[in-house]
Amino acid sequence: MAPKISASNPQLIILKSLRKINHTEIQRGLKRILGFLSLKPAEVSFLFCDNALIRRLNKRFFRKSSATDVISFPLRDDYSPGYLGEVVVSVEEAIKKSSRYGNSWQDELLLYCTHGVLHLLGYDDLTKNKRLIMEKKQEEIMSKLFNNFKKQAISHQPSAISSRKKRKKLKADS
Repeated sequence: MAPKISASNPQLIILKSLRKINHTEIQRGLKRILGFLSLKPAEVSFLFCDNALIRRLNKRFFRKSSATDVISFPLRDDYSPGYLGEVVVSVEEAIKKSSRYGNSWQDELLLYCTHGVLHLLGYDDLTKNKRLIMEKKQEEIMSKLFNNFKKQAISHQPSAISSRKKRKKLKADS
């Protein structure tokens, strides 16, 4: 069953069910993250998928033939000035990595969402200093909003790719 999408709920699309996703619980978590960052749910879309899709996106847009955990696509334009963009998250990667870091796969999923949204807001992790700033913000969000979240998971840093600058750098490095 597809979740309802409305202005009062974060836009949520799930392509392939790897685990039973509690839409209400995930939407509640997304609303809390967006609210903490003073964003409206209609400003960001979330797409939850498997590794096959995220691998195709990673290859098409970033020339990397591997799966990743999260990719952000900034989509601000003159037609929808309040819309920040899309965050694509691999449920499969969240399931794989969650046990390694001691979190539930749902909390890992919310960490990836947080990471992706921070990229849409201009946070970057290309340098050590910028990555530390981003990790600190992620830790602040996750520890304040989700009581059971284990801090050691933050340092594994989701590998979101988002900014146009980073895309250009990736093309130049190829």
